[in-house]
Amino acid sequence: MSELAAARRRRFEDGLALRLALAAHVARKLGPWLVAAVGYTLVAAFVYRWDLARHGRPVKDFGATLYALYTQLFFEPTEDFPASPIARTLFWITPVVGAVVVAEGVLKVGGALVDREARRELWTRLRSQRMKDHVVVCGLGNVGFRVVNALVDLGEAVVAIERNASSFVESVEHANIPVIRGDARRDELLIEAGIERARTVVCATDDDLANLEVAIDARRMNPKIRVVMRMFDQRMASKVGGALEFDRTFSTSAVTAPLVALQARWDGVRAVYPLDDGSLRVSLEMRVGSQCPAKTVGALEEALDVRVVAATVNGGPLTTARASTPLAAGDRVLVDAPAPLLPQIAAYLH
Repeated sequence: MSELAAARRRRFEDGLALRLALAAHVARKLGPWLVAAVGYTLVAAFVYRWDLARHGRPVKDFGATLYALYTQLFFEPTEDFPASPIARTLFWITPVVGAVVVAEGVLKVGGALVDREARRELWTRLRSQRMKDHVVVCGLGNVGFRVVNALVDLGEAVVAIERNASSFVESVEHANIPVIRGDARRDELLIEAGIERARTVVCATDDDLANLEVAIDARRMNPKIRVVMRMFDQRMASKVGGALEFDRTFSTSAVTAPLVALQARWDGVRAVYPLDDGSLRVSLEMRVGSQCPAKTVGALEEALDVRVVAATVNGGPLTTARASTPLAAGDRVLVDAPAPLLPQIAAYLH
């Protein structure tokens, strides 16, 4: 099966599951009232027949009596107004019972389907209730919004929690991603997001204490969940992460500062990441010059002790490189290397 066909099948299955979930929701909301209406109709039919019989009035078969009361229930009477007193009372009461059932349907179900905000909340709840092994992202600011986009690009299922309305929230909802409105520090919102079934929680708000509280609550509700937490204070982040055994804590400024610093000095810096010993490695895209002595990717890696992740061939796009991939002047290479080697790499590729 092709990827396109598989994607269509997943969308179809997801849509069908949502429709079934909506039907179940309607049944749960209206079920008790419908059962009560059926019970009332049956009891009223017996009483109606008993009252007519004791006053010597003609009594139709039980099915006809049920139908008469059923139509009376929904304001469409098919029987003439009876002469016996209790039967008359039932004819007055039955439409009131029907009005209550209809009103409950409008208030409990119709409101959720007609009102835009109520419909959004219902859709979000139904979607999140079905999710398993998903990622819960708390906070849809600049960082959280981009985290959600990256996760979706990777094919991950995501539920977001955000307390403030913003263009980021609207964009995420427009992409059919459930967004729960409210403070992620509230247990009921984490439960609604399916935290007990989630694989990872990303705490990405702009409040360190809020992120810490959410991370602790998530681990309490789901001891196996992977916790990734944003903190502005990198020193505090490393201490908290180690003390509470969170999987990853990060400071946005600490992550971006080395990247900005290296980009200010070198063209082609695509990413920077630290190792456990504190050293930095760089993903660097550079063009092969006419004076470069290496004629293959393997020769370049051996000469500089770096890893060539991707390379172009004959002006094409960057693709996975092998040791035998040839290099010529004008080709581009994506190199993974220690940051201090950048001057040496630039001089070699010149």
